[in-house]
Amino acid sequence: MNMISPTFCPLPFNHIFIHPTSRAGVCCAYSRGYNDKDKTQHGGKFLPLIGEYDNLEDHLKHPYIKDVQQKMLAGEKVFGCDRCYFEEEHGIQSLRQKELEQLNSPWGYDSIIPNLTNPKLNYIEVTFGNFCNLACRTCNSELSHSWIEDNELLKQHGLKSYSTTERLNLGRDWKEDDFKDLEYLKISGGEPMLHTDWFKFIDKIEPSNIEMFIFTNASWIPKQRHLDILQKFKRCQIFLSIDGTGTVQEYMRHNSNWDITEKATHDWLEFMRYNDNIQISWAPTWSLMNVNYFIETCKWWNDITSKILGDTASHCGLIKTNFLYGPDEYQIAHLPKTNLLQIKNDLIIYAAETSHNEIRIMTESLITFIDNIKGSTHKEEYYNITKVLDKSRNQSTEQMMPKTYKAMYIETIL
Repeated sequence: MNMISPTFCPLPFNHIFIHPTSRAGVCCAYSRGYNDKDKTQHGGKFLPLIGEYDNLEDHLKHPYIKDVQQKMLAGEKVFGCDRCYFEEEHGIQSLRQKELEQLNSPWGYDSIIPNLTNPKLNYIEVTFGNFCNLACRTCNSELSHSWIEDNELLKQHGLKSYSTTERLNLGRDWKEDDFKDLEYLKISGGEPMLHTDWFKFIDKIEPSNIEMFIFTNASWIPKQRHLDILQKFKRCQIFLSIDGTGTVQEYMRHNSNWDITEKATHDWLEFMRYNDNIQISWAPTWSLMNVNYFIETCKWWNDITSKILGDTASHCGLIKTNFLYGPDEYQIAHLPKTNLLQIKNDLIIYAAETSHNEIRIMTESLITFIDNIKGSTHKEEYYNITKVLDKSRNQSTEQMMPKTYKAMYIETIL
């Protein structure tokens, strides 16, 4: 499947991404689909709101998607796939490469090799809107309504802001026919399992036939009602978005409480321990803010999984190479070269010492990423945005993220 062409990706042939704005999309990493320039690139059509489809499967026949499909089959680079190209150029595994790899993975959707001549909607990726109880530093108001106030504040200071200024909910009356070919479901956020539409959506599908992949920020203790639903899926992989420990996590994922996050992680791992169809995985996002805490965060994950799962801890998977692409101001490239060199040297030692295979792979991927870093031009934005948000959120980079503060405010000057 991956030999069809050098730019081929299975997603435009079996998948729909549903943005919190109700707009249909190519995938979660795709960066276009909604503006005039894009309209001229792919069949002269915008991607529609999902409420405009009689059936969700119509997405795969839309002129925009058909144009993407044809370009990929011909081996052409696709306008909008720049994030995957960026990651591949930096020597890390892109979403495109992950999707190709999962076709033959035991925890992948190996049963839904895409039909290139008669595409079927086997795979749905959905967010229910922008409801989220957290306001993570690297997020925005399109994905979290908790960001709206700070979004307006940044706008007042002439800094980066987003047009979303209200709570969003998907504009579709779900039909059973939407899910007739569904085998694989990915749900991201916001915080999906706290959204009121979570239970309404689940009632429309037959979980026992579906492999599910869902993200949670681990900021709340799972209730039995949630666990009962997840147990019904054919297989369910739950990714915990945890970017650090203690104050690092609380700074990165604003409004979170570390004690609750650690207790939630414990409960999720216990859930996996007693259910063979459940896999709890870790989904960190590494940026300039937390990459100096990489090793200690990895050690925490290794310790807590080993304590609860014992010999089966190795079955906890990882998103191994989720290195931040955007927002630009938080790219690792902004760290001073002396700091990056020290991080790399520490990583080389850690990779040789760790017995956790998935963590070792992620560590080696970060080393490769650092080796391939190219310059970036948004460093001043980091300082300006951080100053405004620290004041607004009553946070302190110096106190909560001392390693990051040292790198960005002391080593950079030296």
